[in-house]
Amino acid sequence: MVLNVQEKSSVEKVTVVLPRLLKNEVLQLKETLNVSMNTIYQTAIAEYVAKKKREQLREEAKMMLDEYSNNPEIQELIEFEEDVNAY
Repeated sequence: MVLNVQEKSSVEKVTVVLPRLLKNEVLQLKETLNVSMNTIYQTAIAEYVAKKKREQLREEAKMMLDEYSNNPEIQELIEFEEDVNAY
């Protein structure tokens, strides 16, 4: 993940506490990929946030599907729309 100029001006330093084993794995990954630890942390956090957002959207979509399937008022509107489309 590479920050553009605007993003660089709005960065904030954050302290993270990691178990030693995990930090050592990040150090090994840093050497293997030839990137900074900061890049690894930023990428990992960005991917985690994106994953959680997808999970939240899936849950909201499931709730909407349940509402569409179980709400009698919505079912009436769907049936009415089907009747109108039949003409």
